[in-house]
Formats: sequence, C-alpha cells, structure tokens
Amino acid sequence: MKFLRTNGPLILIIILAALVRIIKLSTIPIGFNDDEAAFGYNAYSILKYGFDEWGRTLPFPTFESFGDWKLVFYLYLTVISQFIFGANEFATRFPSAVFGVLTVAATYFLAKQLFDKRVALVSALFLAISPWHIVASRNAFESDLLSFFIATGTFFFLKATKEKKFLYVATILFSICFYIYRSSWLFVPIFLAVIFYLFRADFIKSKDIILKNFIILVIIVLPLAPTVLTFKGQSRFLQESFVTGVTRIGITNEVNERRGICKHNFPSFICSIAYNKYIFFTKSYVANYLKNLSYETFFENSSPTGFQSFMKRSAFYLFELPLIAAGIIFLFKTKSPATKILIPWILLAPIGAATAGIGNYGRINLIMPAGQIIAAFGLVSVATFVKNTNIQRLITLFMCLVISYSFVKLIIDIFYIEPYYTSRYQRYGYKELFGYLTSRDDYNQFIISRKIDNSHQYIQYLFTQKIDPKFLRINAKRIREKDGWVVFQSLGKFTFVPSIPEIELLPEKSLLVIGEKEASYPVGPVHVFKYLNGDIGFEIYDIDQIKAKINEK
Repeated sequence: MKFLRTNGPLILIIILAALVRIIKLSTIPIGFNDDEAAFGYNAYSILKYGFDEWGRTLPFPTFESFGDWKLVFYLYLTVISQFIFGANEFATRFPSAVFGVLTVAATYFLAKQLFDKRVALVSALFLAISPWHIVASRNAFESDLLSFFIATGTFFFLKATKEKKFLYVATILFSICFYIYRSSWLFVPIFLAVIFYLFRADFIKSKDIILKNFIILVIIVLPLAPTVLTFKGQSRFLQESFVTGVTRIGITNEVNERRGICKHNFPSFICSIAYNKYIFFTKSYVANYLKNLSYETFFENSSPTGFQSFMKRSAFYLFELPLIAAGIIFLFKTKSPATKILIPWILLAPIGAATAGIGNYGRINLIMPAGQIIAAFGLVSVATFVKNTNIQRLITLFMCLVISYSFVKLIIDIFYIEPYYTSRYQRYGYKELFGYLTSRDDYNQFIISRKIDNSHQYIQYLFTQKIDPKFLRINAKRIREKDGWVVFQSLGKFTFVPSIPEIELLPEKSLLVIGEKEASYPVGPVHVFKYLNGDIGFEIYDIDQIKAKINEK
C-alpha cells in the first residue's frame, strides 16, 4: 500500500500508456504493413518448424525477408508473443506495445535521475500521450524498441557515475541495440563516446572498469561483424541511401548536366571542382540532417501516406514546441548536467537517417524520449520561475486544459480519422482479398498485379492465410534483383505480375486482380474491395467473362 501511495501518479500514467497502446491493437493502425507481415510470418515459420521463410534454421543475426536483411531481435520477441497469443496481428504488434509501455517507465526513472520527481512525472506523461510514440508502439516496428534500451542504458550510465557496477548493466543494454535496428550502429557508438567524454571526470579513476565493459561490448557485438562487413549488413544503405541507392542516379545526372553546361564557358578542371558528386552528396546529407530535426518534421503533417506516423496530424503536439524551446533555454541557463545527455542525444539521432532522406519516422524515433524530457523540464522550469502562486495555478490549469484537449483529439485522430485517410496506404484489404480468393475453389489461377501499390503482396498472402512454410519452400518461385531486393513471382495458384499481361495470354478459369483504373474491360468486375473512404482498392475480373465478351464483338 505504501508503494501505491508513493507512486500512485506514475502507476496511473503507466496504466494510461498501456491502454492507449493495447486497445484495438490488432486493427489500429488500419491494415497490416509489409514489414509487420514479414515479422509475423517468419515468426510463425520459426515457431512451427524452426526455420524462416527461406528455410534458414533459427536465423541469426539477420533474416533475409524481402532482401533487406532485417535484424532478428524483434523477430524472436514475436515468436514468443505468437507462442502465447497465436499467429495473428495482435501477437505481432504486442512486443512493440509492451516495450512502448516500458519506455514510459524508463523515461520516468531517467528524468528523475537527470532532474527530480516533478520533471520525471511530466516526462512520463508526455511520452505516455505522445502521438509519435503511441503510433510507433502500435506498429510492429523494431526501431521503437531502441527508445527503451537507449533510455535505460543512459539511466544506468548515469547511475554508474556514482556506483561503477551499474556500468555493466548500461553496457549490456546498449549492446542489445545493435541487434534491433541499424540506425543504432551509428548512433550508439558516437553517443557513448560523447557522453563518456563529457562525464570523463567521473570515470578518470575507473579505466580498468571501462576496459572490461569495452571488452563485454565487443564480445556481445562480435557475432554481427561478418554481417556488418557484407551486403546483409549494408543492404539498406546500398538500397536506399543517396550515395548508392536509387536517389544517387538523380544526383549523378544533375551533377553531369551542370558540369556539361559549365564546360562551355570554363576549363574542365574548374567545372570538375565546382560540380562533383562529393559536394552534392555532402549538401544532400546536411539538408537531410537538418530536415530531420526541423519544425516541418515534428510539428506539421507527418507523412503523405501516414506510414510509421500520421497523415493528417503532427508527430508532436504543438503545445510541446514552446516547452521544448523553454527547456533548452533553461538547460543552458542553469548549466544542468542533463545538457550533456539530452542535447547530444537529439543532435546525434538523425545521423543515420540522413543518409537515406527524410520522412521515415522509424529511422529517427530513437530521438524519443529526449524531446519529451526537455519539454517536461521546460514546463516545470517556467512554473518554478514564476514566483506568484496564483499565476502558477493559472499556468497549471491552462496546461491541464490544453493537454486534455490535445489528447482527446489525438485519440479521435488515431482511432477514427487517420484510418479513413490512410487505409489506402497501409495494406488495408489484403486480408479480405486473399480470404476471398482462397475461397474460390472454382478457379485454377489468380493473377495479381503488383502495380496496385507496389507492395510485397505475397507476404500478405503468406501471413493472412497461414501458408505452410514447407509448402512455400518447395513451390515458391522468386528471384533476387541486382540491388538485392526479392521479387516474388508465384506460389501455387497465385501469380504476381509487374503489369497486366494481354488477356489472350491468361489461362482459362482464372481471376485477375488489379487496382482501380489500371485497365478497362468490356465487362465489370466480379468483386470489388474498397478502402474506408470509399475509393476502390482492388477490382477482380473473371478472365473467361472478358474473353467471351471480346469474342462476341
């Protein structure tokens, strides 16, 4: 009872965090995106047979998936979750939701270590109701877990400045990050180097302990070395960065065009210096880095598709903006030691994401809960700075009203508004589509156009219909493209095509699945699936009906 009385507000905040992350978890966010389905099906395969969709027994430290070679930490959490709840959407998202709640608790203890209990409670509340963090926790995104391990690792690092034994705990927690998401490969080493340097006075007599912890970190991370040095570890950088990915082509073409114009008026060596890919790469990186920390990224509509964030609202509340600004001012004004943790944390968070661009919130969500802690510190500092008790009460009342209004609006947005707009982009309808197709035993083949949304539709089929992994291994036809991405061609009755073949070439007794207005035929579809806003998602045509109508004409 004493524990409940002492920690009542924190317990209520954690309960709130759990409710908004777990209620309707299997259906909100709407649909089930490809990466979620990949984790879900590979976990199902491992739980059933001990190997992944490619037949690799207990893959470690990566699994191939679509050719992007995902790290395995979230995969094995999903295996455990599916063992308890079954192979479904809820079980696949549940580990993310659990760690989301745990991060709220970790934020409290970290903020308390940095400041005091008041800031700690407000920090935990801000993260519990954070739009960005709630959405991240409700998706099966492995990067969401980084917030927990970085926050707890930092907490034990700060404890270690007084009691060196806690450094071992911090080292293990930070080491686990390397098996969760690739952005940690850059962030964690640099972040650790920076905070060790800034807190060097606390460890000046502990070189032996630091050496032991460094050895522990190397031992834990060592199994990743072969992966980091090969395509398995570099795949995402090679596929999506502006240095080696698709964007590189556009940059190279622009450089060549400008250099060519320059050569009409100046010597070649001058043009080569003025216009070269290294300068353009540097400009692109700096621009991406700054945009990932911009007002637009955090306080305007998050994404055109709502992927890993929102479509019709911002990732942060607008009321957090002045609080973050106040928090930064008071951090430097009071020369708080927390500055040596929170400022490097925020500044280093986008260093990995900047190589690939902007707009992917999964790559930068490790910035949480630093922003929420700074906002909480700003609120408490402003309230403390004002000495008049009545004004303090007015500030408290005003903030309670603003926070309450903002949170209620967020709940409406998450559960009702966002699904209406984002169902088109969140793979909504695939479960119903494949359920319908597999029920049509009177057809011999199903041809599905990949132009519908350029997704990995096959993984939706495998997961929603629980296709036996052994059947998949024996019968699947798929190829790897030059950049490593996997193209799934067919499995059993299902064929996935890049574009619609000529009707004459399609077999009899087959169904064709296309997107709205992807083609026009003399007969209507036999079935249509719509998004929540009423737009057509999938049109299903009977090939025999089309051929018969064409022959009539």
